[in-house]
Amino acid sequence: MAQKLALGIDLGGTNLECGIVTEQGTVLHRATRPALPERGPAPVLDDMAELIETAIRQVGASPDEVVGIGIGAPGPLSHRDGVIYKAANLPGWENVHLLRGIIKRAGLPATLENDGNAAAYGEFWAGAGKGANTMVAFTLGTGVGAGAIIKGELLHGHFENALELGHTIVDPGGRPCSCGQRGCLEQYCSARSLGRRAMEEIERGAKTSLTERVEPGKSLGSLPVAEAARAGDALACRLWDDACRFLAIGCVNVQHTFNPQRIVLGGGMSRAGDFLLDRVRFHLDAQKWHLHSDLPEVVLGQLDNNAGVIGAAGCALRSYADGVW
Repeated sequence: MAQKLALGIDLGGTNLECGIVTEQGTVLHRATRPALPERGPAPVLDDMAELIETAIRQVGASPDEVVGIGIGAPGPLSHRDGVIYKAANLPGWENVHLLRGIIKRAGLPATLENDGNAAAYGEFWAGAGKGANTMVAFTLGTGVGAGAIIKGELLHGHFENALELGHTIVDPGGRPCSCGQRGCLEQYCSARSLGRRAMEEIERGAKTSLTERVEPGKSLGSLPVAEAARAGDALACRLWDDACRFLAIGCVNVQHTFNPQRIVLGGGMSRAGDFLLDRVRFHLDAQKWHLHSDLPEVVLGQLDNNAGVIGAAGCALRSYADGVW
């Protein structure tokens, strides 16, 4: 029997990424281009179809080898109906029938997942979550995405928007979030929020080496803050430690909500490696309860920026294997 392949697409507010993936989770071809979602859904769907066509051609796949397409996209959305209801980082995208549009353009069956779910499934299937029965993954990037696998199955929830952990409130009345709430977790421990908080301090006149790391016309990212903290910059140390503390609060809440075997930390901030992991574990240990020893194993993701693509493709392969298509 021919090797089965699937396309994985990761639709973000900044980039559109596409990969063609084997049944073992190996990426055979990967391409990326700016998403430019402000153009509206139709041009972005055209770009997706072009990336899909190019990927299939690049690997020389025959029609019977490619089983379908998996798409990871920001929510809230409907996995069942293939619709993005509204996404904060996709301006103007409301009630977009994403699956209908891509199936029409690409001529292949497709499935839609929240991008946090897709990344979580990627780590569960082919990365740091392998072998875990119950796992939760955080994706620390522009926001804080998340996904949970319970006894091998992705958790969607009754309204299909489970695991919006970035919008759990950790500071009531705190920093405003683009979702309309205040004090959301992602306003304290995402890559974007960390860079934003550093810029706010710089603009207030804080004495910090971070000033030298700001490029004209660009926002500050999380990794320059981590690098400055490693070097002993007082402001960077405070901001980094604060982000790790809030992330540990998120992990404690996950512990008591899902009681997972493993928590995986992925996304751009995870590239700080043990500098992130060690501080999160420190704060997690300081805040855990003392009634019972059921603290999950907290580890770094292994798939880096391929998690979303691999996970989306894995969801497509799963749909094919389960006879959904």
